[in-house]
Amino acid sequence: MGRPSRAARAILLLGGIVLILGGAAAVAVGLINPGLISSQLPPDAEVDAPAVGGAAFALGVATLLLGIVHIGTAIALGLGIRIAATAAVVLAATMAVLAFGSGIAAVVSIASGAAPPIYMVPAAAGLGAAGIGYAVVTAVVIGTRGEPV
Repeated sequence: MGRPSRAARAILLLGGIVLILGGAAAVAVGLINPGLISSQLPPDAEVDAPAVGGAAFALGVATLLLGIVHIGTAIALGLGIRIAATAAVVLAATMAVLAFGSGIAAVVSIASGAAPPIYMVPAAAGLGAAGIGYAVVTAVVIGTRGEPV
C-alpha cells in the first residue's frame, strides 16, 4: 500500500484545525453569551437564550470531536496504519457531500432572499472549496491503494 500524498494529509489537518476552532468558538458563545445567538432569531421564535446556548455548546463539542477525528486520521495516514485509509475515505467522502450540500443550500438561500448575500456568498465559496478538498482527499487515498479500501 502506498502512502497518500502530503496534500491529502494537509487537507485533513486543515479541516481538523478549522473544525476545532469553529467548535471552540461555538462552545465559548454557548457558555459565555448565548444571547448573542438568540438575539438573531425572529421575534416569534419562542426559544430562550439558555436553550440556544445549550444547543450551541452541544454542536460545538460535536464539531470539536469531528476536528479531532480529522487530525487523528491524518496522523494515522502519515504513519501508514492500514485502517486509516478506509477511515479517510469514509470521512472525506462524507464531508465532501455535506460541504457541497451546505454550499448549495447557501446559494439557494441567496436566490430565495432568505439570507443576505453578504453572509451566504463567503459561506457558499468556502463550502465549495471544502467540498473540492475533501473530494481530492477521497480520490487520492483511493488511488494510492492497490486493493479495495
